[in-house]
Amino acid sequence: MSSMLPGLPSGTSKAARFDLPEIGRGRWVPYVLPRLDINKVYQNLNCHKSFELQEGYVIHDLPKLGGFTDYGNFTEDVELSLCEEEARRLVQVANSADPPKMQGRDDLFGLPTQEGYLQLHQLGRKFIHALRICLHDAAVTLAESQNTESDYERCAGVKSKLLRDFDPMTGQERYSTETFDENKRRYYHALINYTTAVLVKVILQTVRGSYWINSIVAILARLAAKAKILGNDLPQAVMQTLQKANDARIRLSQQEDRYDQYALKKPEQYLDEKRKLQAGLGSRAGQAGRYFIQMGVLYDRVLDMLHGAIAEFAISNPLASGTDDFESSVAIYESFITNEQIIICQQRDGSIGAASEAGITRTSTAGFEVCRKIWEGLDRTSRGDSKLAWTSIQWKWTQVDEETGALLPDNRQDTVTLSSMKSVIAATVPYAMISGTFAASLDTLVELIRFASAEDGGPLFLVKQPKIICTAILGTSKYESRRPGQVREDGACPVSESFLIQKRAFANGFHTGELHTPTLIETIMKKAMKRNITLRDREESKEALQDGMRMLNSWVIDDNTIIVPYKRYAWGSIALATLFVACGLAVGFSVGDRIPGVDPSNISAYCWVVTAFLLLMAKAIRVESWPWSCFLRGMVPCRSVSEVVAVTGVHPQVLLAILLRLDNRMHLRTRGPFNTLFRRKSPDASGGLSIDIPIKTATAIEGGFIPIKVLSDWGTGLVFINTHSWAPYNSITDSGSYGGHAICPDIDHPYYWAADQQTPCFRLSNIKEDTKVFISRVLGVFEEDNYFY
Repeated sequence: MSSMLPGLPSGTSKAARFDLPEIGRGRWVPYVLPRLDINKVYQNLNCHKSFELQEGYVIHDLPKLGGFTDYGNFTEDVELSLCEEEARRLVQVANSADPPKMQGRDDLFGLPTQEGYLQLHQLGRKFIHALRICLHDAAVTLAESQNTESDYERCAGVKSKLLRDFDPMTGQERYSTETFDENKRRYYHALINYTTAVLVKVILQTVRGSYWINSIVAILARLAAKAKILGNDLPQAVMQTLQKANDARIRLSQQEDRYDQYALKKPEQYLDEKRKLQAGLGSRAGQAGRYFIQMGVLYDRVLDMLHGAIAEFAISNPLASGTDDFESSVAIYESFITNEQIIICQQRDGSIGAASEAGITRTSTAGFEVCRKIWEGLDRTSRGDSKLAWTSIQWKWTQVDEETGALLPDNRQDTVTLSSMKSVIAATVPYAMISGTFAASLDTLVELIRFASAEDGGPLFLVKQPKIICTAILGTSKYESRRPGQVREDGACPVSESFLIQKRAFANGFHTGELHTPTLIETIMKKAMKRNITLRDREESKEALQDGMRMLNSWVIDDNTIIVPYKRYAWGSIALATLFVACGLAVGFSVGDRIPGVDPSNISAYCWVVTAFLLLMAKAIRVESWPWSCFLRGMVPCRSVSEVVAVTGVHPQVLLAILLRLDNRMHLRTRGPFNTLFRRKSPDASGGLSIDIPIKTATAIEGGFIPIKVLSDWGTGLVFINTHSWAPYNSITDSGSYGGHAICPDIDHPYYWAADQQTPCFRLSNIKEDTKVFISRVLGVFEEDNYFY
């Protein structure tokens, strides 16, 4: 339904809006405690009865999205009272300074054992099924009202997921022995209440704007009430929603037959496929188009966020080892090249994703603020006290000075051991709302509203977020017990054990602002370390990359060359040559005829020849071609990475990381044996900057490409997650497809670069944009120190 905004940029097309001003510029607001008006929310519950298109222009009796009278056999008034009850609960949570609390007794959900997680898995699946029914009902209403291809595709997609789990002949869930008694019904309602409450808190921590916030809260209240009703008899609800789609299909077919009476040509009579499709489709929304677009986008995004919040409970990975055997992690670290924040996460199903788009990291940061408040209030149990199973949440949070990039002394970290399923749910629901998939969904909603807010009911303000680096790791005792002895793939590790979390997303030392004058020994050691930079440690990477960026800002970069100012070397060489020639002339004039048989002019000529040779050597020793015009002006045109390194002394891996990260922000094109990861390749074999030094693993990560080891149809190999600012959130999942930029299909037979016979070098291959690669299993982040070419 995001595709139902024809005039608005889609949330998945980041490159198309790269040069636009940042969303929200001039519309930042600080976080203050909200004061939602319950009466405004009540009005939005009935917006289908009275919807204001423009000031003073109201339309009435529109189709209702989110209705559920058919599922409970009760009146519209009863439905509205249930929705108002949910709205009161959510507004009370929103206006409270306290974090949401999980309802019920401590033993309500049992212990965090395999049985407890299995019960939570069943409740999560029930909630997901209810959300799919809500989405299917909304999609059917929108398809019948708007008659667009995207609505029909959405209906078909949701229907296929429902039929995958439910038998349409009997309505029963396939191969399920689950029972739903009164206790589980209370658990189910408590889960819905807590999830929707935390979601409201996260949204209010991210954005403000009374018109849109009231609409979102009203939709959440209606969905919460509907999900509770659907949970009473889920198989019957599935049959009813499928029947609704069948009834809508019959009505649409009757309408099409009537419309065909007025058509000069029927759709099938057109030879052109595009015209054939256009002839059969046409909006039926009339003047209510804005209502359907606005409600469609809000329902679509809110349901997607609720699904993302529950995904940590329901096991979707068929290769998972057990309900209580998992680890999940999220981290936000920073790029010292572009000063962007980067989020990387590994979810419970094993999928690994990352992004650096500003909106995604901003919404994840807002979610972490809500998480901290909830986690700090959880009941604490030491692992020694918990003799049975336990689950733990470990988190670290450090604020970064936005001007200097220094770590501020205000940092927090904690490890909370959860000894009951109630506390597990209390910690896991907000944790799921800082994941990349959830943050991307919320960011898409914010962007669509921001672009539409100029025409719709009111502006949307972005809440100012602090710049942070942080980590959060959620794991179980069973996973921890097998960690020392588990078999680890060579070079691959979970996100929680990668250097991105261990060294980049959290620093052991914090700057206090005090100046330190290095000693001579420290200076010597520092220079020695710069010759062996790994780009893994935070402080080492920060200093090296910031030094490299200062150098780059003084260069002139065009399509083919990097022109480096080198006046001291060039003019120094000219000065020495001039001095040598002058000395030769002085010797000639001073000797005169005082030495028999010696012609003084020969001495001068000899000095001229030696000077010319030395100047030619000075021009040729660092670069292949250095025109005299550039030499005399003190500018060096470098046509390869090795030439830039020879001229400036910058570490080659630092330079490669900077060029990779800024690839799409410069006009520079590349060529050479090691330029596979670069996107802007020169069409001419002799043009562009030659990438003649291979790229190391940590360099690729710093440059925006995180290698992930996978098991695919070609065997064990690597794929790369793109974390550039113009790329959407990228995720690689088990039994999924990958459509990225580059792959390494063979890492079992490495090649060795001539200059370094110790480090393996793996060959990369580019794949076409429309080509998908099937991934059988995600093995982890690849961190082995090697080269790519």
